[in-house]
Amino acid sequence: MNRRRFLGAAGVVGLGALAGCSGAVGSVAPPSVPEDQLSEGGWTKTDETEQTVFEQSYGPVTVTAKSTAVTYEDEALAADVREKTLGKIDGTLALYSASHINFSPDLNNLPGGVGRAELLSEVQSAAEDQFEQRMRDTGLENVTKTGEAEFETDSGATPGITTFSAEYPVGTLEYEASGETFTIEGGAIEVAGDLAVWNAGDYVVVAGGAYPGENFATTTEKDLSEAITVTVDIDLGLAPSEYEQEVRGLMAATE
Repeated sequence: MNRRRFLGAAGVVGLGALAGCSGAVGSVAPPSVPEDQLSEGGWTKTDETEQTVFEQSYGPVTVTAKSTAVTYEDEALAADVREKTLGKIDGTLALYSASHINFSPDLNNLPGGVGRAELLSEVQSAAEDQFEQRMRDTGLENVTKTGEAEFETDSGATPGITTFSAEYPVGTLEYEASGETFTIEGGAIEVAGDLAVWNAGDYVVVAGGAYPGENFATTTEKDLSEAITVTVDIDLGLAPSEYEQEVRGLMAATE
């Protein structure tokens, strides 16, 4: 398992390339994200992508959707974990991404009796499917949609959150000390994911992220002699509730 892949490719909430189609939608402005909050939290922008993500026919009407997605990684958290594990766990441990999706025809002026609610439901479903798949693509295991939670944006929208869980297999960690090799079976880091989709005017916002869902701590002992036993403790000091609050705060402030 390449630990550098953990969430590193999970620009998951841009819906991904659901279809390789083209449409009449012009350039899409990126979502407005809380830049100051991201900077203060040690987040770094790693990607901005514009692509056609949806094309569906409803009777005589073909609806095309185009998105611009931005992705940020928590490099401060990654650096802290890398230092604590002497480089043995080296990767992106928290990620935030957001998208603007524009539609043609305009979402508020759909002809032919096309239902906006039906269209938004399809976008929600597609976003959830792509979120799960991208988490798997980064090497996460046991990716599961776990439920829903109440959620309100700073602008007053109340889309709710779809929650996910997954596991990042740490694998075997080896450390040299006193001329001995200490082997630690690391198990897995629990990962949590949040995703929200909401309609804002004539466009849709998709926002969410993934972050450690529990602390990672493990202990191993090695007998150096009949009289000497050495214990190695690893405790990353992860704070899942703080990460959840931070990611959901970023989501709420996105427009």
